[in-house]
Amino acid sequence: MSIAIVVSTHGSVATQLLKTTEMILGVQNNFSCVDFFSEENTEILAKKYFAELENLDTKEGVLFLVDIWGGTPFNAASQVIFNKKNYGIITGVNIPMLIEIFITRDDHSTFHELMKIAVAAGRSEIKALETTSQFKNESSVVSTTLTSDKQIKDLTENNHEGHMNIVLVRIDDRLIHGQVVTRWAKESNVKRIIVVNNEIALDLLRSNLIKQASPLDIKAHVVSIEKAIRVYENPKYANERIMFLFTKPEDVLHFIEGGVTINSINIGGMAFYQGKIQINNAISVNEKDIEAFKKLDALGIELEVRKVPSDSPLKLMDLIKKIR
Repeated sequence: MSIAIVVSTHGSVATQLLKTTEMILGVQNNFSCVDFFSEENTEILAKKYFAELENLDTKEGVLFLVDIWGGTPFNAASQVIFNKKNYGIITGVNIPMLIEIFITRDDHSTFHELMKIAVAAGRSEIKALETTSQFKNESSVVSTTLTSDKQIKDLTENNHEGHMNIVLVRIDDRLIHGQVVTRWAKESNVKRIIVVNNEIALDLLRSNLIKQASPLDIKAHVVSIEKAIRVYENPKYANERIMFLFTKPEDVLHFIEGGVTINSINIGGMAFYQGKIQINNAISVNEKDIEAFKKLDALGIELEVRKVPSDSPLKLMDLIKKIR
């Protein structure tokens, strides 16, 4: 049997990529599409991966093809492949890559050879064509749109002289993933990301996987709430632009009660589980979450909901009131 292929992306892109590839090559076997949606998180997606692998022949290995390095599909796949022979991940999945993989994987290629072929095929078909000479010999063109000055100003209201320069405090149970890496980190120009979670700080594997998802030019740490409070007081970090990531509002409340001054909190993603109520397509809360948010609101802290900086901010407490 051939190497198993798992394609996973944000939204339903994975399914559409496979449909397009099969339009060209015909029906394929020993592969799976796993779509990732905004109400899910890394742990939920990893469980979906394991369930799909039960239906595949994995004796020759498993190759995950995902969209973004550091995104949730990548992070969940990192958990699956850890310490397994002939398991790997390639980012930047596209149709030329898929076509080449399905054509060559039955040619008795080794797992490592197939990965090299896939990366080369994906890169080779990224080209630009224009009637002017604007692009000259460049093989690709990247266009970057920055947020407005107002959006950047919104992110920098947590700065305090003598302490850490906290650019953003975000609640997102996916922690370091695509939206954080490609939008928030770049557009707020942070130099350090600090993930604050007592349980993950004690879990070496999860900590390493989370830090691995950070861009090379941004330092990443996973610490307990107590340590985060101590680090906040360290003057050596006063000139650095820093992002704090939390998984739940209760932890942010303890962080503030420890003496940290915060004016605003961005809520970007809280996955739906049994016992939670969904208040929008990315945020689900239980009674404990609501109680913590009420206390944060009573402290005068702005609680705004935005998945990415270009979204129009929503007031979290207004969303909570609607379920009451």
